[in-house]
Order: sequence, then structure tokens, then C-alpha cells
Amino acid sequence: MSRPSIKSSAALTTAAIAAVTLLLTTSANAQVNVAVFSGYNDNGSDITFSGPVSSFTSPDIAFATNTGYNWHPFSLGTFGAEMTGCLSFPTDGVYTLNLGSDDGSYLFLNGSSTAFINNGGGHGPNLVSNSAFFAGGAPVPFRLVFFEDFGGPSGVDLLVNGSLAPASVFVCDTIVPEPGEWAFAAVAGTSLLGLIARRRKY
Repeated sequence: MSRPSIKSSAALTTAAIAAVTLLLTTSANAQVNVAVFSGYNDNGSDITFSGPVSSFTSPDIAFATNTGYNWHPFSLGTFGAEMTGCLSFPTDGVYTLNLGSDDGSYLFLNGSSTAFINNGGGHGPNLVSNSAFFAGGAPVPFRLVFFEDFGGPSGVDLLVNGSLAPASVFVCDTIVPEPGEWAFAAVAGTSLLGLIARRRKY
């Protein structure tokens, strides 16, 4: 019997966290949760992280625009960041999401393991877009991952239809463990799913 991979455990935890989010959070005072890491690995379709540093919340994802592409949280030159939360759009329709970053970034929606937008790799400021139909008012869990290497310009923005996504688009929080709890969270994914099942009975 082979040992389960770390990535599989992480995927389970991500799915459990997304499900807990929809049950336990509301749209009031919604924030984007940002976890910052000292190490990362960009495999061309996703980014994995190591060395958790700290986490914080933000009303939006405008770390390139708001800093003039000088985003270096906790004074880190090389780092990775994982942003989680939910998006919601006011009405049914086709929306274009734009992901701008220096260096690489990926946007995942609804727990998918395939990036909705792939802006990965080491590069200068670059904008990549994708469009899809979204039902108005329906929360869409997202995971946005980013890395900066080599120092210098750094930042990531999430835009909707070419404009920075307003705080009103970010409708719910995602539960993000404190840095010392990441290892526990990877093991506890099945427990979170069990909690969800029990809560749904009441």
C-alpha cells in the first residue's frame, strides 16, 4: 500500500475548507484571506508552498496596483502567497476575470484542480484573462496562488471586466489556519468533512 501524497492531503483539506466556508460564514465584513510562505514550487499548473510565515486579511486583491508592483509582505524578497475566499456577481451573466502579476499566479474556482487562469512562470507584469457565465448571487469559492522570485517588482491583482475587483465581490471568508496549524490542517481534512456532515443533519 502506497503512502498518500502530501498534495492529495492538501487537496482534501482545501475541499473541506471550501465546504466549511459555505456553511459557517456570511457576507458581512467579508475579506480575502492571505497566507504568506517563504518557499514555493511552481510546477506549471499550480504552486505548492513551504515555510509558512504568517497570514492576514485584505478587502480585495490589488497587491500590484496598491503598492506600485512593490509588494513584499513581511519584507520578503522571495515568497509565495495563497489567497482564498468567495466571489459573487450581482446578476447572471458572462464575466471576464483578469489576473495580473509579477511573477507567476494561478486562479482556481469551485475547488477545481485546473486553473481558470494560468499566469504562471517567472515574468514581468503580465495580464491573462478568461471568461465564463456566473449565476448572480451564487458564492464561487476561489483559490489564488502567487509567487515572487529574484526580488524586484512584485504584486498580483484580480480584476473583473478589466477593473480591479471591488470589495463587494468578495462575499465570504475562507477559514485559514494560523501558520503553526498548517500541518494539523492537512491531517484534519477528514475531520472537517465529518463536521460538515453532522452540521447538515440539524
